[in-house]
Amino acid sequence: MEQVQEQVGEQVRVCRVCGHLNPSIDSTRCVSCWSFLAGADLVPRAQVQRRSRIPSLHIWRRRYQYSLLAAVLALILWRAVVFLDPAPLVFAPSGATTSAGPATSPSSWAQSGNDFRNTGYTPAEAPFPEKVRWTFSSANGLATSPVVVDGRVYLTTEDKRTLALDVRSGEMLWEYHSGWPSSSTPAVTGDLVISAVRPGIVVALDRITGEVKWENHTGSPILSSPVVADGTVYIGSADSSVHALDVATGETRWIFPTGAWVTKRPAYMDGTIAVASLSKELYIVGDRSARQQFFYDTGRGRQISGSPIFQGDYVYFGTQDGSVWALDRHAKSYPLERGILFWRVNLYIWGVLPPPVQNGTVWTNRVVGGMSVGIAVAPDMLYAGGLDGTVSAVDAESGEKIWGSDVGSHVTSTPTVAGNTVMVGTEDGRVVGLNRASGEIIWEFQTSGKVTASPVVAENTLFVASRDGRLYAVEAR
Repeated sequence: MEQVQEQVGEQVRVCRVCGHLNPSIDSTRCVSCWSFLAGADLVPRAQVQRRSRIPSLHIWRRRYQYSLLAAVLALILWRAVVFLDPAPLVFAPSGATTSAGPATSPSSWAQSGNDFRNTGYTPAEAPFPEKVRWTFSSANGLATSPVVVDGRVYLTTEDKRTLALDVRSGEMLWEYHSGWPSSSTPAVTGDLVISAVRPGIVVALDRITGEVKWENHTGSPILSSPVVADGTVYIGSADSSVHALDVATGETRWIFPTGAWVTKRPAYMDGTIAVASLSKELYIVGDRSARQQFFYDTGRGRQISGSPIFQGDYVYFGTQDGSVWALDRHAKSYPLERGILFWRVNLYIWGVLPPPVQNGTVWTNRVVGGMSVGIAVAPDMLYAGGLDGTVSAVDAESGEKIWGSDVGSHVTSTPTVAGNTVMVGTEDGRVVGLNRASGEIIWEFQTSGKVTASPVVAENTLFVASRDGRLYAVEAR
């Protein structure tokens, strides 16, 4: 009897969570992991060493389960942040105080690329350039396109001015001396003209009087043109960022960092911004959160030329090797995606896997011999100009090249599409008009300097800014 009691007295409890020995049968929690001991097994002390190894397997199993659960929860949270684009919990960027956008009249051209999607398209027909109605001369060559709204032409110059001209006579209505040259086409919204100068100052002027309404000093040089959409001014900077400013106040709403300088204008559509850095990277950013939703790397030696363009479900752009690209603008980037793509590319090089297709790719096609400028997008077609003097039309849905025409000189301006005409500026000082359905050259207009600014069509007039220092207002007879 005493022997049996001695054996019972040697019985101990083993924690079912961590397997630790608990000698006191009166304790309610494990001395090791502090788990409740309710229901813990009573076992002879001699068996504890053997039994304690078994729960340890359960511990590791539980740890793996918890890790998997945490990974699943993190993925769900990431998808919610990216797809729903909620405001961040720690930093919530301020919303725009207005919903102001650019003028949208068919007779206007309110900002670079005409609309905030950057299409470079207007349904207005380009006039056959038979008569120069007036010219405006600047002390330096003109590098930027004008904008035209409500009978006024607005222009920034290399001789440190922003100007307002009468659309019919070319008479100067006002001028603002910024003190710095500008490489940016202005944007007109409501009663404001918004422009930028190279040292990094964005300024809003009263479009009737030229009076300064607000200024924003970004602190870094600006070569990008502003884009106005939904109460916000979006502009790229040499601080390798895109800045979002409130249209009404000029206050900074948010700043999104990119991998390199942003020298071309961003594009806007449905609450998202597409921005290309001065390298080979394209970002799609949510305006509400200022967070990256999608990232695309075009690959070594394929730097992005010009500005990205939104159209339908796609974002389009060109690269310096002469290719045009279509990406799914709804695509989302996933964690570890770049690392996985890197190894897939290496395995393809080693002959283990087929060539990988980067997430978001719809199509790409090399259509011209090198490209230093951007592309234009009409409702059904893309147009690209090359350093080899070729202008090409590409089907917007399939990427198939429809036609190519030789204009006889390097294409030095991003194309403009006006009605049934595609127009490009050339290194030898011409603006060439081509039939956009066939590619046939239908007219040419000659200036005395290289044309690097996109031609503009508004109020039945063709406006051409040339490096000869003149702005030409051209019309049909």
